[in-house]
Amino acid sequence: MSDLYTYERFTPGAVLGDWEEPLDANLLALWDRLFGAQAQDAPARQAGLAVALMMRAYLNIVTPRPPGNIHARQELAVQNLPLAGEVVRSRVRCLDKEMRRDRRYLQLEVSGKGAGGRALYTGKMNLIWAA
Repeated sequence: MSDLYTYERFTPGAVLGDWEEPLDANLLALWDRLFGAQAQDAPARQAGLAVALMMRAYLNIVTPRPPGNIHARQELAVQNLPLAGEVVRSRVRCLDKEMRRDRRYLQLEVSGKGAGGRALYTGKMNLIWAA
């Protein structure tokens, strides 16, 4: 088990880690069970999958986290939709951190690429860190 991710461990500009997630039949079947498999909804479902992939990368890389963090804001830009069968490679890095009114603010970025380095998404998360 790695050390707890405390505020002091974050350095603006530093890469926190990389995460690979295969979009295999099992993951896609789970996604279809949750949201249905109507063909007309495919682009929206795939964009939602990009959000899920971003969060899964964050949760698997920035761990263990102290209890009490607040996920205050999130932005996501989707460049391309993830495709069935490809491996999505996500990178998490710290963009910024600052103290305001005795609170620890972090801005993290999660960027995802598909097959051949094809850009999929770039997400920014603003967090109030507990410890």
